[in-house]
Amino acid sequence: MDKWELVPGRGIVRGENNIFFGTQRKALQDSLGGKPSGDQLWDDEDEYSLPDGSDWLRLRYMDGKLCDIEVLGGSLQYEGIELVDTTGPELEAAMSAAKHDLVDTQWLSQGRDCIDLQIVVATRADEGEEGEDRERIAWVFTSVDFKVE
Repeated sequence: MDKWELVPGRGIVRGENNIFFGTQRKALQDSLGGKPSGDQLWDDEDEYSLPDGSDWLRLRYMDGKLCDIEVLGGSLQYEGIELVDTTGPELEAAMSAAKHDLVDTQWLSQGRDCIDLQIVVATRADEGEEGEDRERIAWVFTSVDFKVE
């Protein structure tokens, strides 16, 4: 599994691959291997899958430029802390140890904000799921509109 790294306020990176806010849609499609396949729910977003077919990434655009990144699967890290391929309690403990607070969201309708990292993190339970995997992270969201004052 490819590990991506969060760059707070800018986007995500892996090696030479950058997915940064403000990048033109066509440039991102080219760098990610072409236009995503399948029907897109909205015409202002692209969705990408992992090799096993599971959801990986949703990118949203405004005026043809990247404005939102939603990581739905795979691995996304920040300074060694796994943000996606983990559980809520594990993430909470790791973030607390690194002095990054997770607080009730002010940016979205569900999840928890980490203001330092300019992200919102939601578990499957936050989305209303039941069952043994309910504490797994469902997504990590970041946006060009998230501002830290």
